[in-house]
Amino acid sequence: MKLLGKYWGYAVAFVVVYGWFSGSLGPNILIVLSVVAFLYSLFQAPVWCCAETRNQEFCRNNAKGVLMGCWIREHRWQKLKWFVRRSAWGQLSRRLLSGFNGIAASFSAVGTLVSAAAAVITLIVKTV
Repeated sequence: MKLLGKYWGYAVAFVVVYGWFSGSLGPNILIVLSVVAFLYSLFQAPVWCCAETRNQEFCRNNAKGVLMGCWIREHRWQKLKWFVRRSAWGQLSRRLLSGFNGIAASFSAVGTLVSAAAAVITLIVKTV
C-alpha cells in the first residue's frame, strides 16, 4: 500500500490510457484525470534532483516532481529557471532523462498534457 501511495499518479495515467482505448470514459472525466496525472508528474512524482552541483555533476538527492528540486533551495530555483528559459530546455531534458524515474515522470507529463488537450478538443467538438 505504501508503494501505491508513492506512485498513485501513474495509476491515474493508466486509467487515462484505458479510458482512451476503451471509450468508456467521457471527455469530462478524461480531462480531470489527465490534469491530475499531469500535476502529479510535475510536482509529486519521485525523481532524482539532477540539478548541477558545484563539481559540475548531477545532484543525486531525491526530489518530488519534474519541476521541483531536492531539499537544497538553490536546486529548486535552478530547475525552475531551466524550465522557464528556452535556451536551457536541452540541458533540462538531458538531466530529466538520465534515470528511469525521470523518464517515466517526463513521459507521463507529456502524455497526460496531450491527453487533456485532446479531451478538451473532443468536448468542444461534441458540444458544437
